[in-house]
Amino acid sequence: MIGLTRGTVRLADYSVRWPEIAGETIRQLQGIFGVKAADIQHIGSTAIIGIKAKPIIDIAVGVHTLCDLEKELQMLREAGYRESHNRFSTTNRLFVMESEADGSIIRTHQIHILPFDSEQWHHYVDFRDYMNAYPEKAREYETLKIANAAECGNSQRVYTDGKQAYMKRILNEVQTWTESR
Repeated sequence: MIGLTRGTVRLADYSVRWPEIAGETIRQLQGIFGVKAADIQHIGSTAIIGIKAKPIIDIAVGVHTLCDLEKELQMLREAGYRESHNRFSTTNRLFVMESEADGSIIRTHQIHILPFDSEQWHHYVDFRDYMNAYPEKAREYETLKIANAAECGNSQRVYTDGKQAYMKRILNEVQTWTESR
């Protein structure tokens, strides 16, 4: 099951369905972006094998340029996505898939559109690869996520901000690991 009610922070046990759902979404996005996408990757915690995560599928669409995407963004909207505020970037675009159930808004997907081969692209993809290469690091990250979820009072901002120092440190490790490969 995927989806998280707006205004809540909840972690779910890892599901083998997450990569399957991400694969279906990637195929849909390949049809929308075509050659304008250099690469499309499943990212975020649902792409890290075996750890608890907020059950929202994150996908990075690495495009050659953020210009001239009007047709593709319109197709994304027609597929049910809406543009959302991205507080971590003024240049990358964020689209989300949400639905209503029992009077609540449920978010299931987040599509991050950003320049391919940019620093942020590498943060997303290399972080995922590092966590999957080193399960002990993935467990360390999961432990932090569990503690943040318990302490954040259902505030997405507090939950995310609680990971910032760790992310800065671990991304330095990831960069060293990536350069050594």
